[in-house]
Formats: sequence, C-alpha cells, structure tokens
Amino acid sequence: MPIKRLYHKLTADADATGFDSDTIDERRKGSDVKGQRLQLIVYTALFAFIVLAAYGYYLIFNLTHDVHSLSNDVRQMTRSVNQMSMSVHTNMEIIANSIVQMQRSTSSMADTVSQAMPEMAANTTTMTGVAQNVGDRIDGISTNIQTMSVGLVAMQRDMWSMNKTVSNPAESMFDSMTPWGSGRNNSRGSPGPLAFPPPVR
Repeated sequence: MPIKRLYHKLTADADATGFDSDTIDERRKGSDVKGQRLQLIVYTALFAFIVLAAYGYYLIFNLTHDVHSLSNDVRQMTRSVNQMSMSVHTNMEIIANSIVQMQRSTSSMADTVSQAMPEMAANTTTMTGVAQNVGDRIDGISTNIQTMSVGLVAMQRDMWSMNKTVSNPAESMFDSMTPWGSGRNNSRGSPGPLAFPPPVR
C-alpha cells in the first residue's frame, strides 16, 4: 500500500542518517504516530469520498430519470401541440369558408333587396292609389246612400200625405151610410213621416 511504502521510506531514511538507537526509536515512534494520523486522515478522506460518490451517483441517477421523464413529457406535449395546430388549421379553414359563404349570401341578399326596392316602391305607390280610389268610391257610395235615404223619406212623406187625403173622406162617407157608424172619424192613420236623416260625413 502507498501508506506502508511511505512509512518504510521514512524509516529507511532514518537508518541511513547514522543516529543512535534511542534517537532512531524516538523517530520511529514519531513516524508511527504520524503514519497513524496519516492513515486516519486518508481513510476518513476515502470514506468521505465514497459517501460523496454514492450521493453523487444517486443525484445523477435521479437527474437522469427526471430528464427522461421531462423528455417524454416534452414529446407528448409536442404531439399535442401538433395535433392542436392541425385542428386549429382545419377549423380556421372551415371558419374562413363559412365567412366567405356568408359574405356571398349577404352580398346576394343586398343585391336582391336593392333590385326589389324600386318594384316594392312602385307597388306601394300603386296600392296607395288603389286605396285612395277605394276611399273615394266609398265616399261616393255613402253620398248615394244618403241621397237614397232622403228620397225614401220624401216618398214616405208623399205616401203619408196621400193616405191622409184619401182615407179621411172615405171613412166619413162609410160611417154616414151605416147605421152603426158613429158619424165621426176614429181612424188615426199613419203616425207621420220620419225626419230627414242627417248628412253623412
């Protein structure tokens, strides 16, 4: 071992110097003490190195495992991101096509409305004229009905007057010729003509 070689080297140098036995024994004892101290230091350092090496291996192993897990997670995340990007691309194309179709439909509808607006305006004007004409005709019909009402009232008055003129002498003559007649006129006749209706507005 290196420690023993170092110890023998130190003792050989002591023998070569030519000191007496007491001095050599003292030097050997000092060398033994130094060698023991050196062994203790070296063994302690070796033990500490072994412990540190084992701990370092444990750390390196855990780090390698974590890096492997991280690489797997990154790989899966990359796949997910690629799938999501493909889905977004596909959906964006669908949305773009839908927007284009909606714009075309809106443009077509706007063109149709713009083309139909003059015809609708003309039809509205025609309908307004027809409604006004119908209103005028209704006014004319109302006037004609009022005129007919006035004529009917006049006819009623004439018929009432004729009834009074014809019925009173005939009844008086008939009463005088019959023995049971009272000789007086009890016929009340018609209650009279109706009043003229108010004008319709």
